Amino acid sequence: MYYLKSISLLGVRVLFLVFIAVLTSRCGQAKAENPVTKLPEPVMGYGILSRISGQWAGPVMTTTPAGNFPSWYVDFRPVSPGQVAQYTTIDADTINYLTFFIVKHDGKLKVAMRTEGVFQNKGCVTYEVIDKADEDAGYYRFSDFQAGEKRAYTEFRFGKDTFVMEVYTSKFNKVYPLVLHSKWEAKLGSKKAANDAAKTLAFPQAVMVKDFSGVFKNMPESIYYTFENDPYSSASQPFVGEVTVNISIDKKLKTDKKQELFLLLTTECLFDGIKYIEENMKFVSRYVYLPAGTKSYTFKNIHPGKYYIYSYADNNGDKKHKSGDYMNSDVQKNFILQPQGKITVNTSIDFIIP
Repeated sequence: MYYLKSISLLGVRVLFLVFIAVLTSRCGQAKAENPVTKLPEPVMGYGILSRISGQWAGPVMTTTPAGNFPSWYVDFRPVSPGQVAQYTTIDADTINYLTFFIVKHDGKLKVAMRTEGVFQNKGCVTYEVIDKADEDAGYYRFSDFQAGEKRAYTEFRFGKDTFVMEVYTSKFNKVYPLVLHSKWEAKLGSKKAANDAAKTLAFPQAVMVKDFSGVFKNMPESIYYTFENDPYSSASQPFVGEVTVNISIDKKLKTDKKQELFLLLTTECLFDGIKYIEENMKFVSRYVYLPAGTKSYTFKNIHPGKYYIYSYADNNGDKKHKSGDYMNSDVQKNFILQPQGKITVNTSIDFIIP
């Protein structure tokens, strides 16, 4: 009755390492639906802010030895009138941030992309700026602020409730033309949470978020390999908050040092009463795998809003949280995070999945 299908995240930690490698290595378009509103003040790439807002999931293909992965879940939401962002954690050591925001560059307003990949507090931040855009076709390309398409570039192609993201790399300036490094085929799950944020922030608007007129002028490429001089650090991102989750396991349940824990936050409940609704996995927002014995974990850069929280203990190490594994029995438990808020919630793993 409480059977919970795998979130299909097995191997995602390796996927995150692939994205970090992408950052380091670079750190006929189909007619698209959902046309964007034309503005009197042009902002190159403006349409991607609205198009990418939403909760997405889909398979990732890489040309690296890490191979391919079944699905990556992200929750893109507006965080200001001119910015949309997603923040993903796979475990306590592995983080990925991806955000799009309006900048001034070469005297013009354009959309820029910031990507941060971190593993064990090490990683890098790469900035790319829109250099090609076809709003009617739903096509956008971003490249290095300084070295342009010869260093790295990322392409997005939007269709109806889908998009494809392709990352191209020069392999540390060793190959030209650039070669495909990874490809993400995303399918829209829901825009509800993103639309709620858009109403609150009057998003989107053609407003400058950051002035990047001279930020990279003394750099050969717009990549930071340390975080000290990052011009738009993850800690300074607007609107988002923090949620600290205290985890307990019922003493009646048998535990050992191999039981990996899993926390899952969704924007809609996964259950109708006690009946699991598999389709509602499209509302996944944040998740994290944690070592056995973890008592507390803080999700940073959480979008404000309502969340349902689920906690699991994996007894056989397959990351699928099925029969015989443990989970919280209060499947309706939820909380609300205010903009820039900091709250603490408790979750108790006290039930054996039948």
